[in-house]
Amino acid sequence: MESYLLPGERILWEGAPLRHRLFRTADVVLVPFSIVWCGFAIFWLIGVLGDGESMFALFGIPFVFIGVYLVVGRFVVRAMASRRAAYTVTDGRVVVRGGLTGRRLTTAYLRALPPPVIAERPDGSGSLAFGAFPGVGDVFAGDRRNGWRLWSDEPSATPILWDVPDVRRVRDLIAHAQAQPA
Repeated sequence: MESYLLPGERILWEGAPLRHRLFRTADVVLVPFSIVWCGFAIFWLIGVLGDGESMFALFGIPFVFIGVYLVVGRFVVRAMASRRAAYTVTDGRVVVRGGLTGRRLTTAYLRALPPPVIAERPDGSGSLAFGAFPGVGDVFAGDRRNGWRLWSDEPSATPILWDVPDVRRVRDLIAHAQAQPA
């Protein structure tokens, strides 16, 4: 990560996810939705093919592909991205490297982020978000540039450090760095 540092910037902490959890809070709603979507798309496609309507079948195939992605594909994408994730906290930024190839780089200036919040496990590991963890509605949030986060491996516009060791220490390092004068 040294090559990604800005002049004068120093690393406070580096890490990676300890676990590679596939299910998140939003999946409570998305799993039933995706099963219904995929089931209906397949049922509709079979009905159209049974009637010999090949033109309507072409229309239905993308909906089946979307359904399969929602049911299975997004978990595969999430697992691959999690295994390639690496986190760096500097005195000025949070840098998250990840994505499907491990080459996507997301950075955010600490001063521009809300205060860090954590979800801690009994062993001291946990996840860290800024302001709040994404909820169910956040997967449908988006803008013209990013689209729905439903398709993404990351459900938040701000960085999230998932399943890191000693999450309180990381939170304290970030909070201290945010409090330093500019």
